Amino acid sequence: MGYAATARPLMYVDTSERVDYLKGVALLTGLGLTVSAITGVLSALLLAPLVTGRWSSMIIILGSYGIAHYVAPRFVFGEQKWLGFMMGAVFQGVAMGYLLLVAFLVSMGSFGNGFLLIGQALGLTALTTVGMGMYLWSGPKELSLVKAGLSAAFLPMLLLMGISFVFPIGGWIGVGISALFVVVSAAGLMYQMNVVLHELRTDMRIEGAYMITMGVLVLFWNVLTLLLRLTSRD
Repeated sequence: MGYAATARPLMYVDTSERVDYLKGVALLTGLGLTVSAITGVLSALLLAPLVTGRWSSMIIILGSYGIAHYVAPRFVFGEQKWLGFMMGAVFQGVAMGYLLLVAFLVSMGSFGNGFLLIGQALGLTALTTVGMGMYLWSGPKELSLVKAGLSAAFLPMLLLMGISFVFPIGGWIGVGISALFVVVSAAGLMYQMNVVLHELRTDMRIEGAYMITMGVLVLFWNVLTLLLRLTSRD
């Protein structure tokens, strides 16, 4: 199958064409993160306070994960790209609402500022993402081992993220598991960014933005969860 004249693999384009493509990816990623943030706040305000049972909360969180990470990609990498992109952003935000509510309450109780832990998680996630982008900009990296590890670990991690949030694992074991999830999700984001920066085609802006949006949100979830675990140890 040949590519259209305006759609070439990124490894074969010049710098200006790559920058134009990345601007589009960045704008769409910003849109996806904004939609997820708005949905997350609405979920924290309206849904999470109403659906408080552990099992029902777990069903909503895992169901939202399933839609965002396994149903939405079928549309994103198919014909209905915008539908899949918005579906992923919205449902990841629905799951995020539960974590945001807990983080706000814990942060308010511990520090008198409900947004402190959320702000710290945002800052750490942003710094990690920017640092990875700078590292990967110079050229494609050999991440085949990371890909193999993610293939085996990503689905169990998503399941355990939801389950361990609803049924927390206490003590240093819980902290260790959360730290491991941060490492895995950071590796996943780096792999996704490497693909977006160097392996996709120039007409795959929506696909690239979806990959980065989901990677950033999963990393944010795990960073915030780790901060919550550490706070509860104090």
